[in-house]
Amino acid sequence: MRTNRQKNGFTLVELLVVVAIIALLISLLLPALSKAQRNAKALQDTSNISQIHKAFLTWSNQDDKGRLPLPGRIARLAVPGIGFVSGQGEENISLNNTANLYACMIQKDFINPKLVVSPIDPNSVVAEKSDYNFNAAQPGATTPTYWDTSATAGFKANIHQNTPGACNTSYATLALVGDRKKFTWSNKTDGTRPIMGNRGTYCGALSGPNYQKAYWNQAISPDDTWEGNMCYGDNHTQIEKSMIPDTVQYECGSVNLRKDNCYKWDFVGNLCKGMAENDTWMCIVIGNPSAASATEAPERLTDGTTPTCQ
Repeated sequence: MRTNRQKNGFTLVELLVVVAIIALLISLLLPALSKAQRNAKALQDTSNISQIHKAFLTWSNQDDKGRLPLPGRIARLAVPGIGFVSGQGEENISLNNTANLYACMIQKDFINPKLVVSPIDPNSVVAEKSDYNFNAAQPGATTPTYWDTSATAGFKANIHQNTPGACNTSYATLALVGDRKKFTWSNKTDGTRPIMGNRGTYCGALSGPNYQKAYWNQAISPDDTWEGNMCYGDNHTQIEKSMIPDTVQYECGSVNLRKDNCYKWDFVGNLCKGMAENDTWMCIVIGNPSAASATEAPERLTDGTTPTCQ
């Protein structure tokens, strides 16, 4: 007696329908997964900045005036008639740039090289200094060295260059010059003063090419507008939607209080330029700062051009 044999498996049409449904589900889920991944990295960026500032505060506990780390107070000038003496001599102000700041903290194991690189940094020039040379420090040498910032292979903050690995950090800090260094770079600063955070636009530009083509605009928000994490003196860190936060006020003698652009050196050429200036100016500093001035690294724009102050 004959019996009907049941078919096994899927027909080609059924298989194609299943594949189409899976593809549709993936297309719906991918944007959500991508956004979740970006948000997770943004939170890690927030954590990095907070941890670095906590390390600064820990450092300040061993300073007699509660100052945050100053490279020029570690690698001091020679004592006249004696030479280089650890912990003695005048502050070598010319060393207070970004590369030296992070390198001295890495050398002392307060932070590690990975911590100072943001997981959402869109600029390929920035790369972790995974081969930091702790043996480069020779504090007992005739001309001592205290961290690894050698010209060839040391820790660098040359974000203005166009070579991958030329910059080993993502983060801007308060420029350590003028009254902003004297009054703000300490553990006594409150929650109205940004100390460090994500990079801003060059010279704090709020419009034009320097703003539209700034790398950091591509980091937290993909809509070509600036958003960034700022860490304040009390260690609270938050994402600001503008480089001019509501809670930060410019201070300069008798000048009326007004909102402060945290990435701009205000009143250039006027009374509050230099030593008397106490505004907030965060950037990556290169070169040899003086007591009253510093050089902000002109980070190249996304089209490869070098910006100029507007």
